Amino acid sequence: MRTLRGGSAAVVAAFALGLIVTPPAHATGGSTTVEELPYAVDSSNQAAWWNPLDVVGDVTFFAFNAPAAQAARHEVHLASRAADGTWTEGCLRATAGTACVTFADDNGHNQPSIVVDGDGVIHAFVSMHNEQWNYFRSDTAGDVRTMVDRTSTMPDLDVDITYPVTARGADGDAWVLVRTGTDADGAREGVLYHFDPDAGSWAREATIAAATGYSFYPDDLEVSPDGRVHVLWEWGPFPADPARHLGSYAVYDPATGTLTDVAGTMVSGPITPASAGAIVWRPFSAGETIGSYTPAVQSAKLALDGSSLAGVGYRFVEKDRTAYDARFARWNGSAWVDEKVVDTAALGDGVATSAAVDVTRAGSTTRLYTVVTAQVCGELRSRAVVAERDDATSTWSFAGVGEARLGQQRLRAQERSTDGADVVYLSAPVAAPARLSRAVVPRGVPVGPATFLSELVADLRDDPGGVNVALGATATASSSLRADTGPERAVDGVCSDASRWISAVGDTAPWISLSLAAPVALEEVRVRSGYSAEAGSAAVLRSFEAQVRTSAGWTSIGSVTANTQRLVSFPAAGVVADGVRLLISDPSASATDVARVFEIEAIAVE
Repeated sequence: MRTLRGGSAAVVAAFALGLIVTPPAHATGGSTTVEELPYAVDSSNQAAWWNPLDVVGDVTFFAFNAPAAQAARHEVHLASRAADGTWTEGCLRATAGTACVTFADDNGHNQPSIVVDGDGVIHAFVSMHNEQWNYFRSDTAGDVRTMVDRTSTMPDLDVDITYPVTARGADGDAWVLVRTGTDADGAREGVLYHFDPDAGSWAREATIAAATGYSFYPDDLEVSPDGRVHVLWEWGPFPADPARHLGSYAVYDPATGTLTDVAGTMVSGPITPASAGAIVWRPFSAGETIGSYTPAVQSAKLALDGSSLAGVGYRFVEKDRTAYDARFARWNGSAWVDEKVVDTAALGDGVATSAAVDVTRAGSTTRLYTVVTAQVCGELRSRAVVAERDDATSTWSFAGVGEARLGQQRLRAQERSTDGADVVYLSAPVAAPARLSRAVVPRGVPVGPATFLSELVADLRDDPGGVNVALGATATASSSLRADTGPERAVDGVCSDASRWISAVGDTAPWISLSLAAPVALEEVRVRSGYSAEAGSAAVLRSFEAQVRTSAGWTSIGSVTANTQRLVSFPAAGVVADGVRLLISDPSASATDVARVFEIEAIAVE
């Protein structure tokens, strides 16, 4: 067997040729750095909850979906970053020298997982949602440019495979956990496969869990220094369901072929939802069943403290809610202890977490990564967040990681062996264009700058604050598209598609006017416009003038032409006014040329 060596000559030699230098990384708070990969990313790169990341010493490996020439298809590319900051990229090929293989888009399903074994050989499992194996391997250690199809070498070639999660053993072996389709038996099982570098081949190792009427959902896989394989999963009803339950954890010992629970008690395999022992870290709530839509678990990751479980980070939605919280479960020696780390209900309407979570552990510190999202006037905005807690404290501290983005983000994190820092895979698939970034969050210093979650959400909302004296004002307009799109919708404080003033079709110069309750000194006027179904700028107000009514009459405070922004602010310089109005000369650039206004805010001088 081989022991993985973080700076092995086989891996380092792969970077000797074909290097591409990235733009310099930039700091995003404290000593955290973030750099964007210099490669095109496909919008189908929607999931990082499998394992598209591996870190070998100071070398980082990323797998991602890249654009293909054909519509609704993508290529799978791997990129490696050397310790000196240079990147190398390669795609998956059927054989050396042939064109890049393409795969059908299937957002959230056909995502890649990778692992680098102790010899530096890269293994990639891709595009398998109830499909037979798609397995690729590098011909040269550490070289992402030499990835070719090795599917024929896999066992169980007639089995449907889904959701591969990967791990490297302390001895350099490689592991992959998948859900296999045994639909004829009314079950989809969790099966573990093992790659032995000495033999150079994969073999079916064990069926971890299986039960008639249930579907196994792999979450995470880690191998501890003692060689035991730690397995994390959820159960859903057969054949599949977006809402899952009974978050579970067990440890497989390849030396004995046995399974134990978190307390070290032997359990019989394959494990079922009814198996005895301390396996289920998220049991059913009152009234919950395997077919419930809420409450439900979605996505979970584990972290080890040496060869013991440090804890499980996961997403959970409470009964009759739509927003998933981020939670953390740990074993205290006699029972599972569970806590809410990100409470979305406490953060305001429209706040949630996206389907991404991870946990790392180094020294006495645990970190939980998630993505917080907020609906802001028809736009979904997101920010990766890290929560950190030292064993000596009882509270979590928070910090943002990377930039706030339009649309969802996904992430995966892995501790770097050379210094304990976390390397984070950050995917923003619906940004324009799609983005992929690498963040490094160091250890030995607090995450930072530390802040409150409420402040991160306020930043995400891009809410400048202030007292809005236009809230509830009397509003009139030149026209309205329908009875439920009247001008009063622009001053009700609700920033959603269902609460907008929309002018009538054919009104080429619409206007809207507000009468405030009393004259007040104004700092600025803010106009929020658009439509969430149009991700670009076609639906925002195109050209318009903002006026305020003073004792001398209507006075202009600014105008904009060819606007592309959903939020436009006009300084009012403290003028005392009792009214605000918009005169619109070009309602929008959309095919239905109407004015669409979420809110008009008149901010008083403090």
